[in-house]
Amino acid sequence: MDKYAKAFVKASLVYLAVGTVLGVLMVVWPDTRFALTRVHTHINLLGFMAMMVYGVGYHILPRFMGRPVYSQRLGMVQVWLANITLVGLCLAWIWEALEGGTGHTLAIIFALGHGLSIILFVINLWKSMAPQKSN
Repeated sequence: MDKYAKAFVKASLVYLAVGTVLGVLMVVWPDTRFALTRVHTHINLLGFMAMMVYGVGYHILPRFMGRPVYSQRLGMVQVWLANITLVGLCLAWIWEALEGGTGHTLAIIFALGHGLSIILFVINLWKSMAPQKSN
């Protein structure tokens, strides 16, 4: 398994554990629900589900096509960008829930960054599936 695919799968499992802990905290301390609902949801969806899809997609799809991923470097850039922006987005939302103001602006910036990481995944796999030019 390529380094970036494995990194996505490992990150996915960490986010599953974190999302589970957040869910339990929200039940035990209901007052935290306002600050943590968006965080819990995105840790589970973008953290666990999407990153598992990225890891498995990067591992399986090239094998189905019988050729390597278009860009391993782009895969590693996406790993870093996706993880940094997801954590940043979640921290910004907590800050926004507690303080307002600047937290929302940071959330927008991190959300745009995470959207870019998704576009990198699409580009990388799309180019990997493109018909090969014959010489």
